[in-house]
Amino acid sequence: MHIHSALSACGADILSPQIILKQAEKKKIDIIAITDHNAIEHAILAYMLSKGKSIKVIPGVELTTREEVHLLAYFPDIESLQKIGEVIEINLPKLKNRASFFGHQLIYDFEGQLERIDQVLRQNSLNVDLESLVCIVRELGGIAIPAHIERERFSLISQLGFIDSQADFHAVEISKYNWKKKQYQLGDSLQGFPVISGSDSHFLDDIGNFFIETTHEEIKDFFSLKKYLEHKKYEKHC
Repeated sequence: MHIHSALSACGADILSPQIILKQAEKKKIDIIAITDHNAIEHAILAYMLSKGKSIKVIPGVELTTREEVHLLAYFPDIESLQKIGEVIEINLPKLKNRASFFGHQLIYDFEGQLERIDQVLRQNSLNVDLESLVCIVRELGGIAIPAHIERERFSLISQLGFIDSQADFHAVEISKYNWKKKQYQLGDSLQGFPVISGSDSHFLDDIGNFFIETTHEEIKDFFSLKKYLEHKKYEKHC
């Protein structure tokens, strides 16, 4: 649920949607999401390519708020993802990416061939604060989850210093390292929020080396995931 493709400057250049899907299928992963930094093209392509396959792709993106908090956003369909894409284009400063420093941002086509290089600096912050961005995601029917909340950079803790228990997040993401270290399980909560984790894959070998296995709940697509998270959050707050 947290995979970066070649469209993220931090992602390996070989990571086309086709290669990501092939690797995920090889590792027998049932559900994935490509969550590039402030970019949606590969998430859309992966969703289209997954039709007819056993693997389910949830449309997603990793947004950067004005406070420099990374926010994972998942959507029920391509149309709602495209709408958040419009929000990105309006609110992302038009600065040029320095590939020599940040890395290339490559866009692959439907055939898996390099189509073009995105020159806009995607790892910049959007001119939208966290609370407003969560509200926009929710209005589009999406799921809003702050990413790797305990990391030293680009997290709730590093940027804001605390987790607001009254915030409108669906869940919070724990980094895979702390998930393993503290032995979290799906169904656990932190300050009233359900916790999830993801591989935060940037390289081919990352995909499938970490995953969450459901044992007592059937999560098979966006809607069952959203229902599960909302039920868990309601359960804890009540």
